[in-house]
Amino acid sequence: MALMLPLFNPDIPCLGAILGGLSPGKKLIVQGTLTDDRFNINLQYGPEVEPRDDTALHLSIRPRDRRIVRNTYVNQCWQDEERSGGCPIGVGEPFTLEIRVKETHYSIRFNEEKHCSFSHRMPYEMVNFIHLGTGAAIDSVLETF
Repeated sequence: MALMLPLFNPDIPCLGAILGGLSPGKKLIVQGTLTDDRFNINLQYGPEVEPRDDTALHLSIRPRDRRIVRNTYVNQCWQDEERSGGCPIGVGEPFTLEIRVKETHYSIRFNEEKHCSFSHRMPYEMVNFIHLGTGAAIDSVLETF
């Protein structure tokens, strides 16, 4: 069952509903501490995670591999991964992840530093859920303009 944003200290994994979808200028802010060497965040169209609904932005934070993988998931198929840019956080470290919706891309920042961008491959307006997997203790998930 999806919880309404904002979320505070949610049990992980969790699913948050994004009322009204995404639009340029909207920011999703996830604060927490990495507890494992892999933590996934998915901005998805529907609430299903097994099998997963279409996902406009999949972030897989992998400090051991020194990368943050970005991708989309369409009709039960992964698309082409983007892996450049390293990983600015490690296991045991607190972080603030900010995903800013721009006209042409998502801007991804860690601890107030721009990390990368990810061009829109699917309509961002259709994103209605954020799914947080295991691998981090989450303090909050907020949406702002």
